[in-house]
Amino acid sequence: MRRLILLLVPAALFAGQPRYARLGDFDGLAEVQLEAAEPWMPAERNLPLAESAWLRTGTQSRLEIELDEGSAWRLGPDSQGALADYTRLATGQRVTLLWLDRGLAYFTGEPEGRDALTLAVPGAQIIFTRGARVRLEVQETWSRISVLEGVVRFSSPAAEIDLREGQTTRVEPANPARFFLDREIPPLELDRWSEDRDKALAAPVSAIHVLERYGLADLDAAGEWIQTGDLGAVWKPKSQDGWIPYRNGRWRWYGSLGYTWVSDEPWGWLPYHYGRWTRKDKLGWVWAPSSATVFKPGEVYWLRGGNLAGWGPLAPGEEWNGSEMPAEYLNSNTTFAAWSADARLIDPAGFTGRPKEPLRAAAFTLALPSPAFPAARLEATRPMVASGRAQVMPAVTGASFDTAEAPQSPSPPAPPAPVQVTVVAPAAPAPAAALAPQDPPVVVNPLSVVLLTPPAQSSGKAAGPAVSSAASTTTPPPPASTDRASGRHGPPPEQPKANSPGKRFRNGELELYREVQKSFDAGDFAAALSSLDNWSAHFPRTEFQGEREFQYVQAYDGTGQAAKVLEMAGTVMAEGIDARLPDPRQALTMLYLASLNVQKIPRPNRAQIETGQQAARELLRRLPEFFGPGSRPANTTEAQWHKLRQDLETVANTALAAGERHRAAR
Repeated sequence: MRRLILLLVPAALFAGQPRYARLGDFDGLAEVQLEAAEPWMPAERNLPLAESAWLRTGTQSRLEIELDEGSAWRLGPDSQGALADYTRLATGQRVTLLWLDRGLAYFTGEPEGRDALTLAVPGAQIIFTRGARVRLEVQETWSRISVLEGVVRFSSPAAEIDLREGQTTRVEPANPARFFLDREIPPLELDRWSEDRDKALAAPVSAIHVLERYGLADLDAAGEWIQTGDLGAVWKPKSQDGWIPYRNGRWRWYGSLGYTWVSDEPWGWLPYHYGRWTRKDKLGWVWAPSSATVFKPGEVYWLRGGNLAGWGPLAPGEEWNGSEMPAEYLNSNTTFAAWSADARLIDPAGFTGRPKEPLRAAAFTLALPSPAFPAARLEATRPMVASGRAQVMPAVTGASFDTAEAPQSPSPPAPPAPVQVTVVAPAAPAPAAALAPQDPPVVVNPLSVVLLTPPAQSSGKAAGPAVSSAASTTTPPPPASTDRASGRHGPPPEQPKANSPGKRFRNGELELYREVQKSFDAGDFAAALSSLDNWSAHFPRTEFQGEREFQYVQAYDGTGQAAKVLEMAGTVMAEGIDARLPDPRQALTMLYLASLNVQKIPRPNRAQIETGQQAARELLRRLPEFFGPGSRPANTTEAQWHKLRQDLETVANTALAAGERHRAAR
């Protein structure tokens, strides 16, 4: 047990606070699947929604979800969507990726600070960099994105452009090489519903008194704020005599929270998860908001005895140890329900076994025992977000996503098909460039390679590309020039001088080295790996050991051997990366590949996690100097140079966040 506690300490110290969205207003038949291994259940107002929760609506239904930063996501009839990513990093950044699988959805929101906010549909995605309102539609053969207000960044396998207010784009996942752009938004019947909901949630008075940004409008409608001498501003619900908090609702089991209160009261979100209740003379029950922004399952005292459980509210500021009499304890303040071992739902509705003398029938306890962990959850998985080949990447420096990557072929991919842009307009069609001359469509090739030119070595060609991404889908963007013959992007390899300072090839070694180079130039990483093995077999010791290890990392990356990349990178870092790779470009590239490949291993072991995180931290440490003043290559634009740094930071931050998640799961 002590060893387990020690393993969990880093997760508690470094992981960000979990995030929970609120299932708010809904009409008709709506269902929720909280975990991949759980059955679908009827929607409940005020149900907490964690990352990976799925939701769906019936043919005459609709629902609204409120996110913790104040955004609102709404599903129309016959729709299905998911909180694909919904996390908070150790840096405080919030990462949100919402996925619409089918049907109709609306979203209103704005990322705060360095938060990353993305919506995805089959074949495309949009990234928010400022406040906007959008409508998403997904049918069997097409997906459509309409910008009702603001500007968003649109990405698909064919293009990346800014979509502005009043514009609509349609993509066909089966034909990713084209998309359609319309200068008008066809109105839908539900547009007015979403707009009315936006108005209802706007500018709540309760925002003056509460730190949280969701569930506020319900407080305005259902109660009043009263100033007190000891607790400051408290909220009093419009309740009837005899009303008790934590009585109208039920406890649902969440693996990350324990038993969590789901209130039947329409306003029952903030008062049960962000503060405590107390009974004051003349005022009755009032809620005192918390000064912290930590989501709580429900702060109550517990009683357990035989086949029943009881609970009641803890007072503001009370530190209850589970044995003393709680400050608010009274028989009348305590709610009871039937309870049994492994119960995942505790519902007081209809319970008739209330004891006349509770303290004889039950004893105080800090918490109820947890239900058995379902083994099916260990193997349960969610389908990957299918937004085409576009990357699910934040547009804000430092924010990151933990993405699973599909295996790639070691051979270079075929060039992307030409982009086909169809402009749809009610009048005579205009050229695509005329619609938004400042933002022309840009071809996005996810297998672009940035070439960080390696140092001069010996006669023959320079070492292979410093960043090789034939097996990578998360890659930095290409600099301006393109080598059409090889398909590589970036400046051509620098021709090496006769000898690297202080280093010489031994007799027969140069020919083996040239075989390695020939394979890299052809983009054949499997052949490069074979040639490297041949070189190592004939010359186990070489003055070019660091360069050879660097080429091994490239070859392992190119052939999709993520574990081997980390093993070799770990060896180099243990020996001293600057001693092995004195050229900063090679060192930076190896750190990048190690940070990238640790994310490709579904369940990395402890050594792999440590190597990936060490590489990520070192990569972030080196970036300011590498991208310092005067370091940009002449044939690379300022925007491309900035984007390269941004993407390297993203890969490093993703590796750090993923490592902490894996540590917490071990």
